[in-house]
Amino acid sequence: MAVITSGRIVAAEVKRDKLNEQVQGVTAHFHIDDIDVNKDEMTVQYTFSLDYHEQVGRLKLTGIFTLREDAKKAKEVQKEWRESKKQKLPEDFSMLLLNAANSVCAANSIFFSVPLGLNVPVMLGIPNFGVKPPAAGAPKGERAA
Repeated sequence: MAVITSGRIVAAEVKRDKLNEQVQGVTAHFHIDDIDVNKDEMTVQYTFSLDYHEQVGRLKLTGIFTLREDAKKAKEVQKEWRESKKQKLPEDFSMLLLNAANSVCAANSIFFSVPLGLNVPVMLGIPNFGVKPPAAGAPKGERAA
């Protein structure tokens, strides 16, 4: 399983377009921009953005994660991502990156959003793909079919 060994934000862009309007909501986006592999070290470049509804503003952070993974598995992940039209990643790898980006970007975006009067992007809970809410009386954590 891949392990993140480092991460950093390399670029930030924030803009408030409508100064006198209240923020009515926000939509978050996470995109993998590139994956490079050198033996058992992977470098993943990503973009995290927030679009404030009614075109009030936008925040965009670009970052890099460095990961350790088995060299063969790292190459397979890179190949699958580059060759897939939808840039598909294995579920466990996607979860790792999304959770790390949510933590890093939500915390760092506070420094950019507050001075412009934009809502702080609070991420509640950890995304968990493939797990559906339990039916009444069913044990929690049941895997989706």
